[in-house]
Amino acid sequence: MDGLEAFAFIDALQDEVAILDAQGRIVAVNTAWTRFAAANGGDAETGYLGVNYLAICHGAEGASDAAARQIPEGFAKVLRTGQPFRCEYPCHSPTMKRWFELTACRLTHAGGDFLIVQHRNITSRRIEREEVEAAFVQANAMSALIATTNDAVIAYDLEGRIVTWNPAAEKLYGYSKDEAIGQSLELLYPENWPKRVSQYRDEILAGTLEDFEAARVARDGTVREVWISCAPIRSPDGEVIAISNIHRDVTEVRRAEKAREMIAHEVIHRAKNMLQIVSAIQRQTARRETTLDGFVTAFEARIQSLAKSTDLLVGSAWTTVSLSQLVDRHLEPFVAAGDGRVEILGPDIDLRPQCVQTIGMALHELATNSVKHGALKGGDGRVGIRWSLDASKAPSELCLSWAETGLTLERPDPAAAGFGSTVLTNLARSMLAAETVYDIGAEGVTWSIRVPDEHFSLPA
Repeated sequence: MDGLEAFAFIDALQDEVAILDAQGRIVAVNTAWTRFAAANGGDAETGYLGVNYLAICHGAEGASDAAARQIPEGFAKVLRTGQPFRCEYPCHSPTMKRWFELTACRLTHAGGDFLIVQHRNITSRRIEREEVEAAFVQANAMSALIATTNDAVIAYDLEGRIVTWNPAAEKLYGYSKDEAIGQSLELLYPENWPKRVSQYRDEILAGTLEDFEAARVARDGTVREVWISCAPIRSPDGEVIAISNIHRDVTEVRRAEKAREMIAHEVIHRAKNMLQIVSAIQRQTARRETTLDGFVTAFEARIQSLAKSTDLLVGSAWTTVSLSQLVDRHLEPFVAAGDGRVEILGPDIDLRPQCVQTIGMALHELATNSVKHGALKGGDGRVGIRWSLDASKAPSELCLSWAETGLTLERPDPAAAGFGSTVLTNLARSMLAAETVYDIGAEGVTWSIRVPDEHFSLPA
């Protein structure tokens, strides 16, 4: 190419520059181009002089092939219109990632058209741009996460002033963002909380505190149990500028745990009580019955009576059982519904578990004895079961009585009374701290009990 020696000024350029003829053949290169060619396995002497640049583009494979395919068309357009062509493409080496910017301009010389192709290494700019884009995406993602998470995300500066307050924090504590920002984090502390925000800050900065559980108070005074994860927030140069907190509300979890613990203790307590009652039934029945068959029959009947009371308690989630329901259940095996010999009268009263078991056993013993020896065996006998509240006592007492009248049968000697008498007197007193009276007369049987108010309640 005649006269191209005059373009030796391109050697002064730091970018790699090559001059192509109209067919795409490299006719001149600068020193930077030659160095780049040598560094990438090319001819250090010629720098690809005489090689068709477009042929290289057509044969490109890998990350840069998409950009390489558009270069021939771009060059043709430059030669046709004179408008510059520009594109960016990757040109990675085995050891590093690189990006280049290619610019092509038309040069008319000695009546012919040429292309000045300039390559500029833009790796640093590309990496910086990708980092900025990644940071932007990450920041947006983090903002979206903070805005939509169910956990309260709170950040405070080194003086303890709140600087970040997400919607979940507003929902948990009741303060709006405008109300919370700028306030001390101790706004959420219960009165007389033992640790100051500065103490938490120092432990977090020292790396000795990453998470902990604490009580925090909402705007309406509600105390919440929260699990707090914490970490320092650093500026780009590594300086700690704030502290982040993530508050997870565990109030209901802790309540459930306490409830399970209470239930476990209650189950153990009930099991012990039940075993004590069964043991007492076994001992007293054994003392009274003289044969094995008699013991099995009496023991089984009393256990079934205890089971009836337990069934009622299970049906009420072991809370309370209506006294009238308890009476009906224990009389079912002995009298038909609507039997005129039995009169039941009393207001609505709910019995608590220990009272249900004790009164249930007493009703079973009274009904069993009545069927064997008293009003329910036959004749003109009648049974009256009545209860009322004695408001003259403070606190009030439940007065329950069983009265059999119109008896003509001989009753057993009280001195020979067995487990039934124990249930109606000693057991009731010990289980309920109640006053009991049990009397067997020639014409009737009466049993009464006065139950303290801790063993019963009025229906809501």
